[in-house]
Amino acid sequence: MSPVKPIQRIAIIGTGVIGASWAAQFLAKGFDVIAADPARNAEADLRKYIDNAWGALAAQGLAPGASRDRLQFADDAQHAVSSADFVQENGPERPDFKTKLFADLDEAAPAHAILASSSSGLTMSIIQSGCKRPERCVIGHPFNPPHMIPLVEVVGGAKTSPEAVERAMQFYASIGKKPIRLRKEVVGHVANRLQAALLREVFYLIEQGVVDVSDADTAVSWGPGLRWGIMGPNLLFHLAGGAGGIGHALDHLAGPMAGWWKDLGTQSEITPTVKKMLIEGVVKETEGRTIEQLAAQRDWMLLQLLDVRASGGMAQGAANVIEPPGRLFYLDISGGYVMSMRPDGSDRKAIVRGLRRIPDGIAVDAAHGHVYWTNMGRPDLNNGSIQRADLNGMNLTTIIPEGGTFTPKQLKLDAKNGKLYWSDREGMRVMRSNLDGSRIETLIVAGVGDTDRLDQRNWCVGIAVDADRGHFYWTQKGADNADQGRIFRANIEMPKGEDPAHRTDIELLYNGLPEPIDLDLDLRDRMIYWSDRGNGPRGNSINRAPMDAPPKARYQPEVLLGDLNEAMGLSLDLQGRRMFFADLGGSVYCAKMDGSEKKTLSIAQGNFTGIDYVPASPSAA
Repeated sequence: MSPVKPIQRIAIIGTGVIGASWAAQFLAKGFDVIAADPARNAEADLRKYIDNAWGALAAQGLAPGASRDRLQFADDAQHAVSSADFVQENGPERPDFKTKLFADLDEAAPAHAILASSSSGLTMSIIQSGCKRPERCVIGHPFNPPHMIPLVEVVGGAKTSPEAVERAMQFYASIGKKPIRLRKEVVGHVANRLQAALLREVFYLIEQGVVDVSDADTAVSWGPGLRWGIMGPNLLFHLAGGAGGIGHALDHLAGPMAGWWKDLGTQSEITPTVKKMLIEGVVKETEGRTIEQLAAQRDWMLLQLLDVRASGGMAQGAANVIEPPGRLFYLDISGGYVMSMRPDGSDRKAIVRGLRRIPDGIAVDAAHGHVYWTNMGRPDLNNGSIQRADLNGMNLTTIIPEGGTFTPKQLKLDAKNGKLYWSDREGMRVMRSNLDGSRIETLIVAGVGDTDRLDQRNWCVGIAVDADRGHFYWTQKGADNADQGRIFRANIEMPKGEDPAHRTDIELLYNGLPEPIDLDLDLRDRMIYWSDRGNGPRGNSINRAPMDAPPKARYQPEVLLGDLNEAMGLSLDLQGRRMFFADLGGSVYCAKMDGSEKKTLSIAQGNFTGIDYVPASPSAA
């Protein structure tokens, strides 16, 4: 595979029902989309489909930059893929056609692009057989309609590289899909085979006169189908065993079930008689409703189910509650958004829009249902501010007015004492206030006036608080890539008789750093973590070092991982022993506390700054 590049431009080849749905999905996630289809009126039909689907997509949450205007239509497939980072093919299910099409796409697409097929039954080993670069070809099979159903089945062919499969998995997950990785190729993949197995028995029971078409649909949709929309068959079978779980279920139900298997229908084709019964029965069941009306009913109910699934079963009206498995909140300065998503990268949505003052630091007070963020404003105007909203984006208010702070950066919540702490970059200060913005205090003054402001060694950027031991920590970044960055510590309570500019309790913990930005603390293992925006190998990185080591015992900080695109936000999940971090390149990542098992949750989706992880909290309201 060629070097990995951010996915920004997606080509859709074939714009029938599946291709059009994919196009709508990608546009809603903020990508540029270029489509191609030789059919007459293909472009007009595609735009009509997207217009009709946009309401449902908006209900699910549009990503920053999402716009139907980012759709282009190409004259041919080769032109469409020539500048694409990711290709989603949706052509006819004919082996000869797809083999030739993929060979042409492989010839025209950039070397770094992934070529994914929506094929519902063909294997990638067949499809990629004519390609010169088959290692980048994967199956990315959705369930209809892709813009509504999260499932995507990902499987490579005999010549597909593991890296291509992993990149496809990460990409689909980053846009809110639920990808599953097939360990081996099989005709029809997984979900279609399960569906086909059920349909065969449904058709058999109808043919045998056991049930009519309408009652067969009722049996599924009002019976096991309700459970299947919540949990899969294996987990449900585990519940069927009661306290003994799946072991008990297998001991007591496996025998009777094996007997049923022997009596299941074994037909291998649909006879004309069955076909006639099905058509007549379905026409009767529709009660005159059109395909469009039925699809609208399906999609409306799917939205309700997806909302329930996304919320973990939250009751209506509990939109201001953090539910398992917790949430990530982060800032996108490219469009002025407060964003939120699950820790696996799914359920990504903008909860606050239209922030025009460069949002930078973010802190979440789950106990009171609030999210706070800093707005840097214009550094030459001294018009920084801090705002707050409910976790669902409602009740936006400004708690620190413009000019109350110069250019506020990272923000930290001290829940124990009901305080907000932040670093003020051009203000050359560390500050705090009450949660409502009252009682603004300056704790550190690193410089005063325009002359001091020109010296970036005085710029305070990151902030962290150890309320139990009575300390706060901050970074002063220094000039760009000048190895002037420093990390300091001081007491929360100022020494008596001293002032913010003249404190004797300030400790310099680490210096000579490329360009340290945000901080967080591992209070269990007494380690300080920080992001560094400077150049590699020590910069564009996530780092850690001991908090309490005496000066002569402090070793060189440990670079946990690098190669980020201007590292910014950092937040630790201390219970889960993992960390989340974001960069200005628009990506969010997760890794273990030692830097291992790095995962990409969002790729090149804007320009990200601060991030805060909030664990599940039943009391958050």
